[in-house]
Amino acid sequence: MLCSTIARAFCALSAVALLVGSSTIARADILSVSDLPEVTFVASPSNGSQGFADLGAPTANTGNINTATLLSFGNMVSNGSQTGYFTGLVTQVLGPVSIAPALGTSISFGNGTFGSFASTSITEQTNTSGERSFLVLGNYSAGTFDPSLTPNPAPASMTISFTQTPPSIGAISASATLAIPPVPEPSTAILAGVGVGGSLLSLQKRRARRPLASGISG
Repeated sequence: MLCSTIARAFCALSAVALLVGSSTIARADILSVSDLPEVTFVASPSNGSQGFADLGAPTANTGNINTATLLSFGNMVSNGSQTGYFTGLVTQVLGPVSIAPALGTSISFGNGTFGSFASTSITEQTNTSGERSFLVLGNYSAGTFDPSLTPNPAPASMTISFTQTPPSIGAISASATLAIPPVPEPSTAILAGVGVGGSLLSLQKRRARRPLASGISG
């Protein structure tokens, strides 16, 4: 008799526990607005490119672009070669712009509409007879053309090219392209390529081993 009473009591307690547990599980699926985490939407980073030409008279302080320690745009002007963020920017006349290859912070230009660019490093990419080019890293700050630049200022890069015909003594021409986000330096691009190539090679090796392993197991 005592055992039967204890069994009935145990069953009753189990039923109560099951009821409470199912109630808790059901309530767990009901969330109020205050229970939800706050969500912050972040704008996507801006990207695009803008080309420039020289409508003035480019110069080299030695008269030879290949030996010059100071090269200059006579009158840097934006052109219609533009993508992304810069699309729709009307022609901007930015005036003389100088580049001292040995001084990474030597380039600075801009106006209220276009915004401004300031260099932080300059890397010479080519220096062959009659041709010379540079990869310039720096920061671009938005102007009134489009203040929605994200981030602002944004990391940016410029590729700048000078040509001289005939080499060392002839007329000089110059052009440039500004890009956000910055174009990677050649060494960085090579390392990235090595990484991708290594991953593909590893994948090919694994695939090549699969038929052999299958044949052995058969």
